[in-house]
Amino acid sequence: MISLINEAEVLGEAAASLRAHRQALGWRQADLASRSGVAIATLRRFERTGQIGLSGFAKLLVTLGLADGLLEALKPSSAAPQSIEAFLAAGQPMKTRTRVRLARTKA
Repeated sequence: MISLINEAEVLGEAAASLRAHRQALGWRQADLASRSGVAIATLRRFERTGQIGLSGFAKLLVTLGLADGLLEALKPSSAAPQSIEAFLAAGQPMKTRTRVRLARTKA
């Protein structure tokens, strides 16, 4: 699958999304850090830069109730084509061109 988003954008979006979820719950950074077991400095760095280890990220997801949604999104789609050839083949069938012969009239 082709994506137009890069790694830095993924990390930034993830951090912004988790921050928004934390704030929607009315939790301070200290609250989430305490509940998740992630160090407050790690949480602050994550929300600022998007940088965090996978284990810490997983702890935050579980604590915020977002783990199930992420795991579901990571499952392969059965409808997703496995190659560009399969993608192209799944599209509209190619129409064969037919030549229409115009009757010539003599003037």
